Amino acid sequence: MRTLLLIILLTAVALASSTPVIAAQTIEQKVSKLEARVAKKFSKTFCNSTGFGISEEGALKFSLGETKVEFSKNPLIDEVDIEKIKGQILNEIADTCYYFQLDKNALSELTLPSSK
Repeated sequence: MRTLLLIILLTAVALASSTPVIAAQTIEQKVSKLEARVAKKFSKTFCNSTGFGISEEGALKFSLGETKVEFSKNPLIDEVDIEKIKGQILNEIADTCYYFQLDKNALSELTLPSSK
């Protein structure tokens, strides 16, 4: 009986330790994904705000505040390229809510804590 339990225990340990492991992402990949998430969050908030009838200026301010609050505590936020995010935001807004009056100058207030 003991040998049977020992065999089962050893088999379980051997199988548990041989499970495949996902490779760690590089910092650049994580930053790129974070930039995409920031742009998507901002554009989604902006599109929803304008869809509810909020003015462009009000939607921009609301989107800026929401985006800053959500991503300010992310440790990788210092590594993001804010100009790249602005370009992604313009593309996302054009693709998702078909709002073409927004230009990059309108996003001048978009800053994230300690962004470059």
